[in-house]
Amino acid sequence: MALADLAAYKEMLDRNRGADFMANSGGRTARMVAAWPFFVPTPATPTTSVALDRTSDLAIRNIPNTGTGRPTILGANIAAGGQAGSTGAGIAAIVVDLLNISGGLTMNSAVEQTTNLPTAALTRYTSGEGVMAALILHQQLGSAATSFTVRYTNQAGTGNRIAPSQQIGGTGWRENASLLPISFEGADTGVRSVEGVTIAAASGNTQLFGVCLFKPLAMFAVNDVMGVNKFDAISTGNFLGALNEYHPDACLSIIYTSIAATMPISGSIFVSET
Repeated sequence: MALADLAAYKEMLDRNRGADFMANSGGRTARMVAAWPFFVPTPATPTTSVALDRTSDLAIRNIPNTGTGRPTILGANIAAGGQAGSTGAGIAAIVVDLLNISGGLTMNSAVEQTTNLPTAALTRYTSGEGVMAALILHQQLGSAATSFTVRYTNQAGTGNRIAPSQQIGGTGWRENASLLPISFEGADTGVRSVEGVTIAAASGNTQLFGVCLFKPLAMFAVNDVMGVNKFDAISTGNFLGALNEYHPDACLSIIYTSIAATMPISGSIFVSET
């Protein structure tokens, strides 16, 4: 049913209508990490660039159908850490619509790579407005730091835009499942596709990475690694994106940052229609 007022919102929360997820620990402290490579069961590493939807194994599975209304994120229960190797407290968990993902790029080349690019055509948010891009590391890279640039098409359909040079490789920028967000040129506010990636200095290593495009939807600040953290739009705080709409075919997934490299994350995302 549509949410007519506060009482209806509370009623929907009480129904716990959502989907569960669990990701084993991985990634790098204080960096953006993709949770989906650690989902249980483990998804396959992509080779080509593929458009994703709610049926993908990179998605939080079994998101309830919300009917004919406006699909909306109501809240979440999230648990992080609570096991050996998890110290202190604190992660930020970002719910995203993962739009596409690729693989097959390598550190062993200093010319522009177009393997499995351009990225698969967007099937949601097709203008590219508000869509973000990142390199996704499918393996741990080498210890030598270098830089990369990206050639992309922006939200206005302007091609051959060049992202500012950013670091790749070296401690903190090489760990498996790390996301290296791609900055935009000038005043660009989104990306429709990525056409090429250039590594400044070939490392001689053949470890693979790819490109993913995603739309951020909501963020939860998890302050307690012991037990379950509950989030809603009226009583808990630490929740950005309350009542944000998502596409009915969205590949809802999780990106997070944490204070410990071995921090696992699990929980439930609650949805409704408005």
